[in-house]
Amino acid sequence: MTPYISIYLADVKGISPSELGKIFATGQAGVLFMPVLMTFLADRHRIVRPLLIALFTLNLVAMTALAGAFGFWACLLWISVNRLATQSQVALSDGLYFTLQADPSQPRAPFSKVRVWGTIGFTAPSIVFYVGYEFGGGITWIPWVTASAAILGIINAFGLPMRSAEIAKGKRTKVPTLEAARVLARPPLALFTIGVGFIFFTNMAFYGFYPLYLVSEVSIAEKWVGPISSLGVGLEIFYVLSLDRLKRRFGYEGLILLGAAATLFRLVCLAYLPTPFFSVFFQVFHGLSVIGLMIVPIMYLNTHAEEGYRNSIQGLYTMLVAGVFAIIGNVAAGYLAEIGLITLFRVSVFVCLIGIALITAGFHLQRRTKATLSP
Repeated sequence: MTPYISIYLADVKGISPSELGKIFATGQAGVLFMPVLMTFLADRHRIVRPLLIALFTLNLVAMTALAGAFGFWACLLWISVNRLATQSQVALSDGLYFTLQADPSQPRAPFSKVRVWGTIGFTAPSIVFYVGYEFGGGITWIPWVTASAAILGIINAFGLPMRSAEIAKGKRTKVPTLEAARVLARPPLALFTIGVGFIFFTNMAFYGFYPLYLVSEVSIAEKWVGPISSLGVGLEIFYVLSLDRLKRRFGYEGLILLGAAATLFRLVCLAYLPTPFFSVFFQVFHGLSVIGLMIVPIMYLNTHAEEGYRNSIQGLYTMLVAGVFAIIGNVAAGYLAEIGLITLFRVSVFVCLIGIALITAGFHLQRRTKATLSP
């Protein structure tokens, strides 16, 4: 529902741009604790199926309630519950993938072949909404389409094991969250995490206000917002399926920096080239931005984690990047959008450059550290 949610809240629920920023920021507030709690339970008690069923059920309740919600506070409540569940699902699913892949009894599957289903799931609703416009529904279908997806998620979760495999005694940690925090606090990973956080700050401006930008700044009809977003996501499928080949060519660091460059290009187009062509053209590189900043960092972090806290390091990272930075980004984006969407994206260009500098510094320090430790 991401490409349409800001338009849905503005047009159907009467929410202003600054209120949108507050709603999205509050929605991210749950990321400050929920992913950490979920991944702690997954590491400490090896729970799998019940956690995912609970999160999908939260989404089902939130979207059903949003359909009948009126006013700022009601929308804030149910969007917050939705974000609470969704952000936790992402961190939990990533951590569980690596945990289950470490279990010899589980089937093998490349991360890219699993993650691509998230891209497909992002694309499908936009197509449904576009078709819905032809039948007098469209954007008003958002809660029901999302609730239906949650039901499918619950059904699918019953195919997962109740618990992950027992961890060897030598690799257990009493508080896996603390062990993960120690790893993330190391200077190279700290700089990397903060740098990605700055870029996520700009993502809040893009995902929250790009649909409104298309309609208000470059005069594209509302019904085309979903298909335009789906163009980038559709191409993203090919990027994700090519991930293993790209990783061999560029490595983790190269792919992350390419993703950051693609994000910067997107923001420059929106900030300084406000035309229908450039507001759509950057979608060609959207997939590179996604794999570079939303998929590869997960794999990169996993190389720094051990069995006792694989889930927890993903939860902490999500809390910091999709929590702290996203909350600040949503609030700031809402107020800047009140000034103007062009101003919003010009400020985002500057913030993105800071993020790229920090990520580069983190990688440089990591290489120096490895060189120092090498015999």
